[in-house]
Amino acid sequence: MPRQRLAIGELRILFAVDLFNEGLDIPAIDTVLLLRPTESAVVFLQQLGRGLRLCPETGKSCLTVLDFIGQQHRRFRFDLRFRALLGGSRRQLESQLDQGFPFLPPGCRLVLDRVSQQAVLASLRASLPRQKAPLLRELQALASEGVIGPGSGLADWLEALAMEPADFYGVRGAGFTSLRRELGWLPVAPHPQEESLTRAIGAGLLHLDDPDRLRATAAALAAPSPPDPGRLGERERRQWLMLTAQLFGTGKRWRPLPAALALLWHASAWREELRQLLVLLAERTERRLHPLPWALPVPLRVHGRYSRAEIEAAFGILSDDAPWIHREGVLWHEPSHTDLLFVTLNKSEALFSPTTRYRDLALGPSLFHWESQSTTTAASPTGQRYIHHEARGSRVLLFVREHRREGGRAGGVTEPFRCLGFARYESHEGERPMAIRWRLERPIPAGWMQGMGLAV
Repeated sequence: MPRQRLAIGELRILFAVDLFNEGLDIPAIDTVLLLRPTESAVVFLQQLGRGLRLCPETGKSCLTVLDFIGQQHRRFRFDLRFRALLGGSRRQLESQLDQGFPFLPPGCRLVLDRVSQQAVLASLRASLPRQKAPLLRELQALASEGVIGPGSGLADWLEALAMEPADFYGVRGAGFTSLRRELGWLPVAPHPQEESLTRAIGAGLLHLDDPDRLRATAAALAAPSPPDPGRLGERERRQWLMLTAQLFGTGKRWRPLPAALALLWHASAWREELRQLLVLLAERTERRLHPLPWALPVPLRVHGRYSRAEIEAAFGILSDDAPWIHREGVLWHEPSHTDLLFVTLNKSEALFSPTTRYRDLALGPSLFHWESQSTTTAASPTGQRYIHHEARGSRVLLFVREHRREGGRAGGVTEPFRCLGFARYESHEGERPMAIRWRLERPIPAGWMQGMGLAV
């Protein structure tokens, strides 16, 4: 049998057509030659998996993959194949390609020559529609093929388009509701605020990753009438403020909660799009979040991602009387006796003055080095509060992000903070600023140690 002959090395090469795609187990295979066109991530991983078995008996140390597929048509999706291996979004994949795949597991290498790297990058940047008109044409083609129809949901569209939510909402002027209308599947006239609400999705909702909060909000959005803010518990009320602050904005754009909810329920077609998006985000959430260990009505979770506006809404800091978010990197919240520390790790000289470019970094999964404001001394009331916070009954809550803008790109979406949870004072050096070491109650997830550029 060819299979046995291949396993013992008597047969050196075996070409298979629609055979051995799955279920084949010959650990000695050390080279895989791919000649079958496919854009299915599942089929690709099945084909690749034929050679990924360990084989100590033969001394096999690596797998060589010769992949000759990709040029059979102009719209071939390289991103689907690489993301099947690496995970992450198209934007993260593009960053990895640019940097030479720095975040692979130990012992793994992915090497592309310069020409191949440029070809893949060019494909990534050209494979998805960047403007509304090409996206609409692609949807019309999918509709004519029967892939999507009037009853298809947002998740169906994204699967058919092979797009991430960030890719879809990154297309200027595009939205599920507006495109359904242009396809002739939604006879309802657009709400006056529909366009600005759709822009708010791409700018401020796609980072949401608390599945309980997402599902609860999605369920509430399905109700025929909005919740009565006067009957909500404080935690629920703040959860709604977190959402409306992201949708409508802060400062001059702030809307009181009753008015914001009334507008959402009036824009019924768009509200259904929002509901479907929140359900989709909840289904895609993989990271385990942990509740903050206190009884206060602050709807934040450790290792969740939040904007500055969401954090201040969660603490009750944002209100009708005070709709402006704070800009300082430290904020003392007297009602909860909590110091909120906001850290941007990679600071741009254009955005931070010499007195605010502090040296902040993780020294390990549970230890964080943080520098106070430039005027803080150990003997000052603020410095004493940091040093003796446990004895005085106050807490320190740490929020960290890598860049001010996602990917470090000017003009991009504001990057959310990651809640690292409560921290305890361990030691400090110097003053003006004080260099403080904080001991985290929960370790930083391993994936963040690499992705955020923290020291291990």
